[in-house]
Amino acid sequence: MFAVIVGCSEIGYHLAKSLLATGHEVVVVEKDRERCQLLIDEVGGISLQGDGTDEVILKQAGLARADVLIAVTGRDDTNLVVCQMTKHVFNVPRTMAVIRDPKNEALFHLLGVDVVVNSIHLVLASLEEGIPGRPLVHLSSLSAPGTELISVSIPSDAGVVGMRLEDVELPPHSFISLVIKKGGASLPADGLVLEADDELVAVTMTGDEQTLYDILTGV
Repeated sequence: MFAVIVGCSEIGYHLAKSLLATGHEVVVVEKDRERCQLLIDEVGGISLQGDGTDEVILKQAGLARADVLIAVTGRDDTNLVVCQMTKHVFNVPRTMAVIRDPKNEALFHLLGVDVVVNSIHLVLASLEEGIPGRPLVHLSSLSAPGTELISVSIPSDAGVVGMRLEDVELPPHSFISLVIKKGGASLPADGLVLEADDELVAVTMTGDEQTLYDILTGV
């Protein structure tokens, strides 16, 4: 997978490192020279200094061949413009954005951003870290009506520990979109074995969140 990330915020920085660690191709577009240099020093020349709303810069980043654009600039208006350009100028199939103001979530969905993640939910998810028996974390309502994006952490005593992901019977129309292990994040692959403390990001139907959580965490 080739991902273009606009914004080398803390989220963008760690997301880029995780995707690279799991074999994906990444380019990060960032205005700030020091943030770009930090990423270059850490992982090599995958960053491009420039304005993520500049069509020329996005062309230089190779956006036209990207599988996904992820906008994490810290400004909702900038993230929306980047996602709109990505869809309508570069025809990239998938866009994702992190928003700061929850009131903007409906607008982002209305204008076709595929995945909208509320930063407040990310903070809540961080607060949940390390709390035994923590509940599922609701990350976002998706643009498709009646679908939700959630995160579930696998406890050590869960029945799914040691099972292959494809052997876990999920609710209808539910699927795992991302697996986060100690070594980083990766897309689900055949033969992937679930381990304690894995975090699964899943798409499920509204109302099926608890059922999915029970399947993934039950003894």
